[in-house]
Amino acid sequence: MKYRNAKITSKNMENNIELELRAEVSLNQFEELLADLNKKNRLISRTKRLSVMFLGKINDLDFDMRVRISSDGKAELVVKRGDFHAHNRIEASQEISKGQFIGIVKILSLFEFQSKVTERENFVFDLGNNITLVLVKARSIAYVEIEKMSHDRNIEENKAALLNIINDFKLKLIKDSEEFNELCDRLTKYSDWVFDGSINHIEKLTAMLKFY
Repeated sequence: MKYRNAKITSKNMENNIELELRAEVSLNQFEELLADLNKKNRLISRTKRLSVMFLGKINDLDFDMRVRISSDGKAELVVKRGDFHAHNRIEASQEISKGQFIGIVKILSLFEFQSKVTERENFVFDLGNNITLVLVKARSIAYVEIEKMSHDRNIEENKAALLNIINDFKLKLIKDSEEFNELCDRLTKYSDWVFDGSINHIEKLTAMLKFY
């Protein structure tokens, strides 16, 4: 969940690994965390986000491609490479306009990847040291993502720092693909909807886009 453009700088070229740890929380825990974070940390943004996710393989490599737009009008194309449940995927992003959203979705639909549409409410907090904590709500399901863009040379050090934060907040880390996939399955069942690229689904997505 990055808020950055695609300018080519030496820093972006180096720190292109999205180091991310996740933990599911109850709605009560969500509200308690939100209140605590608002007291102690800077709220970067509070937005609602509409995303179309495309998950599939190219040359035996897992790719997660997302076209997304937030309620503040910011839209982007994000591509992540690596195991879907991994905490250290390579990521690149490019800002797009709202008018390009549907066209890019149509292009990515040609890959015939597994795809779904998601809506999330995101509270993004700055924890310092280039670490962000995102509280995410999807209807009755809530979870936390703690993130820091990293490089191969500092990924273990940064992971240790993120794990300390997980422990400080007494969160239960999502440890493996089984737990992650179970969460994703519940999100698909209770919050998201499968997208097939059909005319009907494009029309439904276009109607949703009007609110962003």
